[in-house]
Amino acid sequence: MRGKLLFITGGLVGYVLGARAGRKRYDQIAAAANDFWNAKPVQRRVTEVRDAALELIGDVPATVYKAGKKAVSQAAAKKKQAAAKTDAPAATTPTAKATTTSRTAAAKPQATPLKPSTADDNSTAH
Repeated sequence: MRGKLLFITGGLVGYVLGARAGRKRYDQIAAAANDFWNAKPVQRRVTEVRDAALELIGDVPATVYKAGKKAVSQAAAKKKQAAAKTDAPAATTPTAKATTTSRTAAAKPQATPLKPSTADDNSTAH
C-alpha cells in the first residue's frame, strides 16, 4: 500500500512540474534526449553492444529448435508405446482390462433392474 501511494505521489509531482514547465520545456528535453541518442559515440556503443549480444547468443535459436523437436519426438514415441501396451494384450493384463472396464462404467452408467413388487412389500410399507 505504501509503495502504491509513493508511486501515485511521484506521478502527481511529475505531472505538476511538467505542467508548470510547459510544452516549450518538454520539447527542449525531448530534443536533448533525441540528440543524445543519435550522437555518433552513443550509436557506436549501441552497435558494439548489439554485435556482442548477437555473438553471445550465437546459435541459441537453432539449439532451442533442435531441443524442442527432440522433446516432441520423444513424447510422441512414449505415447505410441503406451498406446501399444494398452491395445495389445488386454486379456493377459488384468489392470489394463480393469481400467477399461472402469472407464466404460463411468462413461455409461448401468441401469439397475427393478424388483417386482410383492404383496409382502406393500403390507410392510403401511
